[in-house]
Amino acid sequence: MTRIEYKVDFLPFHEHEETHRAEMLAKLNELGKEGWRLIAIDPLHRSGGGWTAATAAPLLLMREVTA
Repeated sequence: MTRIEYKVDFLPFHEHEETHRAEMLAKLNELGKEGWRLIAIDPLHRSGGGWTAATAAPLLLMREVTA
């Protein structure tokens, strides 16, 4: 039997675009090794015009779990 598991993780925001992109890809690759897939960034659309260095972008993730 297969079931779906969801979780929310957070990605710190960096003003420098290349740093932000590199950190995001590294985090997603690490989560992917554990079977997690990205479903949405900021799924509740609460960023209100964008993230700042003081905030973190919420990531909605899912993976299939066999029981």
